[in-house]
Amino acid sequence: MGCTARGALHSDRLRGMGASGEVEQRDAGRDAARQADRDFLARSGRRAVIAAVVIGALFAVLWVLKAALTPLAAAFVIAYLLDPLIDLFEARGVRRSFAIFLLLGLVGVALLGGVLVLVPKLQREIASLAAHMPGYLERLVTVVLPEIEARLGIELPHTIDDIVERVRSGEIPLPLDAVRAFVTQALAAVFGTATSLIGLLVIPILAYYLLVEFDQLVARVGRWVPPRQRGYVLDKVRTVDRLVSGFLRGQLIVAMTLGALYAVGFAVIGVDLALGVGFVAGVLALVPYLGNVVALLAAGTLCVLEFGFDWHLAAVLGWYVICQTLEGFVLTPRIVGQTVGMHPALVIVALLIGGDLFGFLGLLIAVPAAAVVKVFAQELFEIYRTSALFAEPAAAVAADAPPEERDAPLA
Repeated sequence: MGCTARGALHSDRLRGMGASGEVEQRDAGRDAARQADRDFLARSGRRAVIAAVVIGALFAVLWVLKAALTPLAAAFVIAYLLDPLIDLFEARGVRRSFAIFLLLGLVGVALLGGVLVLVPKLQREIASLAAHMPGYLERLVTVVLPEIEARLGIELPHTIDDIVERVRSGEIPLPLDAVRAFVTQALAAVFGTATSLIGLLVIPILAYYLLVEFDQLVARVGRWVPPRQRGYVLDKVRTVDRLVSGFLRGQLIVAMTLGALYAVGFAVIGVDLALGVGFVAGVLALVPYLGNVVALLAAGTLCVLEFGFDWHLAAVLGWYVICQTLEGFVLTPRIVGQTVGMHPALVIVALLIGGDLFGFLGLLIAVPAAAVVKVFAQELFEIYRTSALFAEPAAAVAADAPPEERDAPLA
């Protein structure tokens, strides 16, 4: 009996020691995981500081040289878009230099043909608009403004003299600061026209040389990356390339299609300057939603001035809704694709920030920069989700807390 009791006591002690060992082992594993997280955060902090310094230096260079770098950035975008076609020609045995000459020549002929076809039509539309302008102004004063006054219950100025008198009396405030800023920007744009023309002439030359050396440039930049990090960096670069190329090429096709749809539809309805409205809306449709808003406002205004508030305005609104439906449910999902993953809101914010900071250069680099930020933000979030800091059970965290915090009721 005594031996049995002693054996049971010994077994209990062994089980207790085993349980204690398991607890110690679990605590040691948890401590090791926490130490690994702390080490990772320390390394990440150092890398973040280095990355912040590099990004700050890059922003400073872009800010100082933004005027000179704009043609180079535009040429790089052209080379980036055309390089897959050049590679396709090269894979079929065509010399790269000849393929570049051929493709740039075809693009030039297409642009020249478009100018020769569109410019005369635009001239006729502008001449027609100028000829009808007195009638439009008369309709504005006699039909449109009274209709707006009757619907909204307000009184609007009908002549220039009325506007001047209301400005003098202070009834209509004159934003002098905005007027001065507009005049200053207009003068700067006029004086910068010569520089812009030189930049336009330089862009195709730079695009040619970039296309000739595009693959070598990519390989050379890849060799700058340390070998142990090269696979990781190249994988992220491919992801960014997929996002940017998918968005740019898809959005270009969508914009051209929308511009053609707007031009044809508004011309059938009978809106003046339909071709010009469609062309401008197509160009601006490269920025999500902007081309659509411009198309609606321009076509609606011209329609009201020409026909008043009749079925033509309803037809313009109906065609706009049809185009928006086609874009949202057919064009963008099929052409741009859900795999691109660049949300329109992200693109708009990136374009606003890039344009405000660096002007036209910022518009060119905004989408690639947003893609880079998106890719690495997702990477950091995944690292955080797989860390012990995120995955540690709540019970283990509560067990390590001080007694007063452990027993405190939830607020």
